[in-house]
Amino acid sequence: MFAPLFAQNPPNAVAAGGSGVSPQATSTIRRMFQRLVAFASVMNLLAVITLLVLLGLISEQWWFSTALTYLPRAPYAAPSLLLMVICLLIRRRWIWINLLSLVIVLGPIMGLRIPWAAGTTSGAGPLLTVVTCNLQGGKADLTKIIEEIKATDPDVLVFQEASYGYEILMPFLEGLSLVHRGEYLIAARYPVHLRDICRADAFRRATAILCEIEGPAGPFLVCDVHQTTARHGLAELRVDSLVTGAGVARLQARQVLRSKEAKVTRTFAMQQGEDVPLLVVGDFNMPTSSTMFQQHWRSLTSAFDVAGWGYGYTSPCNHFRRWPSNTPWLRIDHILCNSHWAVERCWIGRTDGSDHRLVAARLRLRESK
Repeated sequence: MFAPLFAQNPPNAVAAGGSGVSPQATSTIRRMFQRLVAFASVMNLLAVITLLVLLGLISEQWWFSTALTYLPRAPYAAPSLLLMVICLLIRRRWIWINLLSLVIVLGPIMGLRIPWAAGTTSGAGPLLTVVTCNLQGGKADLTKIIEEIKATDPDVLVFQEASYGYEILMPFLEGLSLVHRGEYLIAARYPVHLRDICRADAFRRATAILCEIEGPAGPFLVCDVHQTTARHGLAELRVDSLVTGAGVARLQARQVLRSKEAKVTRTFAMQQGEDVPLLVVGDFNMPTSSTMFQQHWRSLTSAFDVAGWGYGYTSPCNHFRRWPSNTPWLRIDHILCNSHWAVERCWIGRTDGSDHRLVAARLRLRESK
């Protein structure tokens, strides 16, 4: 009467410990998972390299990579981190390919900067500290910004969106020479004179002012810049507009206008060529990795690119439901200079007094040739 039971459950079919799975089956399942992890690791590396090409080489030349250019980049590290943990448990030798993917994300994709050559070029003039900040059109908590500015002890202050709510700044700026036109405000320890205002037809707005400052080592120019954001064009990329193609068309049309505006602003800022020391400072609304930035501004040196440490993200500092507060993910505010300057240091503020963090740099005039 017990024979049928043994026929249905022969003793040699039961693995040690009563699991019901043979060692051979276990080995097959493990090999299958190992192959799956290896495949996922290779695909992740290819995806990371593709992302690097899209962000670094194509960027704002295509609507899809334009969107990627202005999205947070830290989440791209998540697949590599997850696969590294899985590799530790299943196939350790594949951890290296995921480590390579992680390095690519944390390095060039996220825009890591290490100041290898900062301060190596000699300068003849006195040390000059420059600070720039977008004041968010009167919505900023200027008390936070003022405290940070005090800590830098700047020689030149350059503000954008200073049309409203800037009055709280005035006692702090007392004793400084300043020029204030529209949203632009430049203040300095030395005499400041307005030279010109840039009015770009693309969006029918003033995109910059140019001032001359009588520095202790001679006059130099400061161009205060605020270019139009890509945000409004990217907002057109909704599901329905992508299906019809209307959203892409509207984004591309705004991109053409942004490029025209950048060209006019660049020509305005560099109207003196290399004859005079020049600083171009402000809210460019594009990272230095952007192809649009490279097209119009690459002839100038980005202070943070050569003398900054880390990622230097400046915006946005707003509160988002799906993103930590005061955690910007873009570096769109810059201090640029021509060849007359040597950059010794550049750093980013830490408070969310505005939706942009301030940028500060210390520079010296190079020795005369």
